[in-house]
Amino acid sequence: MNVHQVSLWDRVRPIRRRAHAANLDQGMTLVEILVAITLVTVAVLGLLGELASYIKQQHLEKTQATALHLANGSLESAQQMSFANLKTLAGTTTATKSVLGTNYTETTNVQVCSATDLPSVCTTPSGSTAQVVHASVTVNWTANGGQHTVQLQRGYSDNSASTVSSSTSPLGSCGGGGTTLVAGSLSLSPSSVAVDSSSHPTSDVTVTLTQTGLANATCVPLTWSDDTGSHQATMTGSNGTYSVTIAKSSITKAVTTSGTVTFTATVPGSQAVPSKSLTIVGQPTFGTCSIQVAGLGLNTITLKLLTRNSLFAVPMSCTTTNLSATDTVQATYASGTGTRTVSMTSTDGSNWTATLPANTAMASSGLTESFTFSLKRSSDNATATKSVSAVLA
Repeated sequence: MNVHQVSLWDRVRPIRRRAHAANLDQGMTLVEILVAITLVTVAVLGLLGELASYIKQQHLEKTQATALHLANGSLESAQQMSFANLKTLAGTTTATKSVLGTNYTETTNVQVCSATDLPSVCTTPSGSTAQVVHASVTVNWTANGGQHTVQLQRGYSDNSASTVSSSTSPLGSCGGGGTTLVAGSLSLSPSSVAVDSSSHPTSDVTVTLTQTGLANATCVPLTWSDDTGSHQATMTGSNGTYSVTIAKSSITKAVTTSGTVTFTATVPGSQAVPSKSLTIVGQPTFGTCSIQVAGLGLNTITLKLLTRNSLFAVPMSCTTTNLSATDTVQATYASGTGTRTVSMTSTDGSNWTATLPANTAMASSGLTESFTFSLKRSSDNATATKSVSAVLA
């Protein structure tokens, strides 16, 4: 019996040891969990601080964008107004606007200044001198417990009359006069110009006034109107001759065939307003181009394989605009020996003809013959092309 009890106790004792060891392990795991929770808590608190800072920064950036939008919107609205109405707003005005729960105070300051003033300077214009409007918009608001401000500035000029020379003298301000004034005359060099793809002349234009009896004048105003509005330049000179060169980029006239721009000089001390019109010619273009298919339709295959020859002479014709008979029009086509070109002729610059002789080598195969017509105007090297495909009978 004793032997049996000892043996049972020996069996129970290892089980208790393992249970005790398990309890020790559980105690260590709990400590580790507490430490981990502490570390995570510290990290989360740090992240919450960063998140709060990020949210504040995002809020500030949103309010700043709104303030900029308000200021720019006011300046854009002013730009849509006429210059005369804009000048009536001279002074300072304040308005409060609320956007998404934030109040913005917008202060607008409008000044009428001399055209020669810098953006940071405004002097009162005198008499009829050129004027500009300086406008500034300041927006103040509170965000994240602090005051913030944005400011935008812009200058506005009188767009109803643009000056394309260094002088800003208004009409009639050049002085001078005379008791023996004789009606003067304007001349243009060149008197006719072509326009490029932007509707500007391909060369500058010099305008000259010949005026007898004009004494003590320092300048003569010159005006003209085109597709972009009214413009002014100042003619200078002496001894009865005044001139100015107008840059080609300062004249805009969209034309298809031809048009005119009229220049007018205002002679100081006189009612005389001599004028001269500049002839403007549009870009050269093709009208209708045709090939007489009959000559091509009777093609024969020669003993040379894959080579076709025209049986009869093949007339070709094209109509063009804005060309002269001395300009160049050509027809290019593929032949059995490569690409060939034939020159077309005209007596009036509008109707052009050429003839492909009989037995002319044509394309090597296919049921059509393709021709490319090209033109070039010698005065400004303007070009155009037109492609025609002749279907064989």
